[in-house]
Amino acid sequence: MSDFTLNLNTATPQAIAEIMEMDNKFIGTMNYLGLAYFWSHEYKHTLRDATISQRKRIHRKGLERKVSFLIPNQQAWDIIKEVIK
Repeated sequence: MSDFTLNLNTATPQAIAEIMEMDNKFIGTMNYLGLAYFWSHEYKHTLRDATISQRKRIHRKGLERKVSFLIPNQQAWDIIKEVIK
């Protein structure tokens, strides 16, 4: 598959809802797209402003290191700080 960019600003509300639903199913897998929220309230203010790319990298590192973002922990904060400098 070739590289392409998807401009979500031009997507309809229905398309966004479908993409978000799909990405929610991808949480916890390497297929995560970086749109859905995979974290708990503890990380809300930090991660909601992260870019899609940063979210994907944080999610991937969490998977690789078996770190949960649902329960507050130092390992999760370390990953976030590592990606968002």
